[in-house]
Amino acid sequence: MNTLLAIHPFLRCEDLSLMRPALALAGLALLLAALLWRRTRWRRAGRAAPADLHALLQMRKAAPPAKVADSAPPPAAKVPDAPPFDAARLDAMFGCDRRLQGEILALFVAETRDRLAGIAHALRCERTAPARVLAQEILDGSQSLGLLPLQALARQAVHAGFSNDTGALRRLHAELLMALDALSQAVTVLQTAGAAQADDRSGVGSRP
Repeated sequence: MNTLLAIHPFLRCEDLSLMRPALALAGLALLLAALLWRRTRWRRAGRAAPADLHALLQMRKAAPPAKVADSAPPPAAKVPDAPPFDAARLDAMFGCDRRLQGEILALFVAETRDRLAGIAHALRCERTAPARVLAQEILDGSQSLGLLPLQALARQAVHAGFSNDTGALRRLHAELLMALDALSQAVTVLQTAGAAQADDRSGVGSRP
């Protein structure tokens, strides 16, 4: 306080009531100066922000867009389909003779086609009982040979026959036809392997 009075002699007064307004005016002046300085700083920052934002947008536009193909994961390798029969079961029943196995499975395929034709005729006549009996025969044959896909479909057809569900029987009949076609193709491959096996055996037996 003494320093302030020494710097400003005009503030010296025996009546201290005159110093209070002076100090109040000095504090108000400091406050206004701080507010003006802060406002000036905000204006400068506000002018610089759009420029920075514009530069950021320009950088984003200049960057090349990422390709979807590059970010997408590589397609999974296709797993080869398993044969519609149990090779170990066939080996246990008929030995490792692929030609014999192919002949037995070809006979089963022919009989199953006849049974499926009978199921189609029964469904046209709206008779679920004969369709159920034929489906049961397909189930028994496929179960004894270990033909799992055909066995599962035939079991569902038997249950649909007991429930008199004609719509389900028609759907299962179509699926049985497709499964039988897949089995027929696998039998052809098996017969080809059996013929090659027989040729190898005959070639070994004919050697001196």
